[in-house]
Amino acid sequence: MIMMQTSAEVDFFTEYGEGNRYKIQEVIGKGSYGVVCSAIDTHNGEKVAIKKINDIFEHVSDATRILREIKLLRILRHPDVVEIKHIMLPPSRREFKDIYVVFELMESDLHQVIKANDDLTPEHYQFFLYQLLRALKYIHTANVFHRDLKPKNVLANSDCKLKVCDFGLARVAFNDTPMAIFWTDYVATRWYRAPELCGSFFSKYTPAIDIWSIGCIFAEILTGKPLFPGKNVVHQLDLITDLLGTPSSEAIARVRNEKARRYLSSMRKKKRIPFTHKFPNADPLALKLLEQLLAFEPKDRPTAEEALANPYFKGLANVEREPLAQAITKMEFEFERRRVTKEDMRELIYREILEYHPQMLKEFLEGADSTNFMYPSAVDQFKKQFTYLEEHYGKGGSAKPGKVVGSVIPYEHCGIAEAYDTRSYANTSSQYVASIYSYPQRGSIAKVQQDEKKEDGATGSNFLQPKAQYVGKGARKTAATYNGISHWS
Repeated sequence: MIMMQTSAEVDFFTEYGEGNRYKIQEVIGKGSYGVVCSAIDTHNGEKVAIKKINDIFEHVSDATRILREIKLLRILRHPDVVEIKHIMLPPSRREFKDIYVVFELMESDLHQVIKANDDLTPEHYQFFLYQLLRALKYIHTANVFHRDLKPKNVLANSDCKLKVCDFGLARVAFNDTPMAIFWTDYVATRWYRAPELCGSFFSKYTPAIDIWSIGCIFAEILTGKPLFPGKNVVHQLDLITDLLGTPSSEAIARVRNEKARRYLSSMRKKKRIPFTHKFPNADPLALKLLEQLLAFEPKDRPTAEEALANPYFKGLANVEREPLAQAITKMEFEFERRRVTKEDMRELIYREILEYHPQMLKEFLEGADSTNFMYPSAVDQFKKQFTYLEEHYGKGGSAKPGKVVGSVIPYEHCGIAEAYDTRSYANTSSQYVASIYSYPQRGSIAKVQQDEKKEDGATGSNFLQPKAQYVGKGARKTAATYNGISHWS
């Protein structure tokens, strides 16, 4: 732990507000948006991750993405979706530039788990996919499309628990039609992007785009490597058709992008490769489901709910553990439909932060003036802490990046194994070591598209990456202890 109370330049604690609530431990990641530190919540002893997001109003597009994500994570409360525990109150309603978001602390992400483990079992495969589909069922019944599902956007613990994160590119559909229209400026890292999105910049699409991404993730879990690591749109379509075969003329006609449509039409005829050849050691039931998830045409893919009813999950799936979400109201996301200024976004984000401060929210809604003045806030003190940590991160100082647990415990020793048999899940109180929390790259959507050529699912330049020496097969395995309380109680 970092002990900074004696530093003359860093006032670690305060005598008021929320300053004494969190004891900062160490830096666990750093990106263009800021820094993430692990901390202990002294109210309950829980380990958390505090993400500082810098200069959120520099670009309205960045602020919109941040507001979208914190709104969705407040609304989508589910065991398979990462949870925001708290957002610190800024010192000034009208002048704040940074925010501090407190997340539950997870040890790693699915990308690191896949990379670090060559001893995952069929039971691991099954339970990983079950959790992903259960999360997706909940998300989709809220009329939310995630649009960027990939292993790095799935947090993981060594007890086999997975949680979907990074909703910054998600969209909410508010109409009753089966398809939604969005400006698909940047959706799904190419390797996990559904074929109907390849090369498309304006498209109608369905929740089936997320189902395709889940299929790609599951295939990667089975083999330990990405299924379709395309270098560009054309190469992506080549890889997809190498496995699935050339689509029918009817399917090609439904591809909305003219260039992609022409390319598919001119492509030499390819035969479908049997999945039993591509994945020779996989469970036949798993492969049958995977073939459905990776259907070329969106209409042929199952919904998350239909996939959960697949025989592959016999004995595991349980409707009582797979709740539906209520549809999100238009009012929550009205800002997506109108032109907003930086000041508009500041007010909207402040209003969202107040959701974690009930008394202040009450005063705000009653029109009280108490929210307008500069009052003491833990954020002022945290600025000093985080500045110190950022300056010393990676320089051999006391503020060191946390180790990443990339491996999981054997399935038979996993708390989930007992949950599997008893059909009840338990909350973990495992000893956390570190976590991976993502930040999108700073700048406009156009810049993100340019950066896509450099990243696109490869090294993940948009995310806070652990240093290489902290990841690998030798990563320490952490056993979880359970308190026997069901997630659904």
